[in-house]
Amino acid sequence: MNNTTQTQLFALFERQKTLWQGKNQSLPLHQVDSDWPSECLIGDVINGQSEWQAIPREPLADMSNIEAALKIQLHPSIIDFFCSAYADCIPCLFEDHPIDLIQVWNDDDFKQLQENMIAHFMMQKRLKQPASMFIASCSDEMQIISVVNETGQVQLENLGKGQERVLAESLSDFLMQLTPTINE
Repeated sequence: MNNTTQTQLFALFERQKTLWQGKNQSLPLHQVDSDWPSECLIGDVINGQSEWQAIPREPLADMSNIEAALKIQLHPSIIDFFCSAYADCIPCLFEDHPIDLIQVWNDDDFKQLQENMIAHFMMQKRLKQPASMFIASCSDEMQIISVVNETGQVQLENLGKGQERVLAESLSDFLMQLTPTINE
């Protein structure tokens, strides 16, 4: 793994794993749904839950279909972020604000993500806003955290209104600033 975004993403997964092991003496837990399997699930199902951990995608997923459909080139950090691993969403704090970092659980989830990406880009085009791709949800449902496609900057975005402020100059810088949390 020689990519900074990938390196920081997997470092975040490790911080989350360490947090869970320190507090719960286990890996993170996931409510098991037989209709929504993942290669991330590990071990036995107990009380409807199983431990999980992020795993690298081999081979990496491909988003050339989105690039072709939208006639754009996605910023490399967006591709690295969504195509490198299978993982559950990661609850984190950014500057003491709770966010949920979006990840891909399985191949069906990846297809849904791609559909949502296309819809998001189309909405931005219709509103004449710069293209960006969501990477996290916020406690305020009208805000998301996204990567500006042209520059790779991470921004706080108000849905339908555009950028509120730049949070980090790159996705790798943003990932380094996140503190994983445990939703209880």
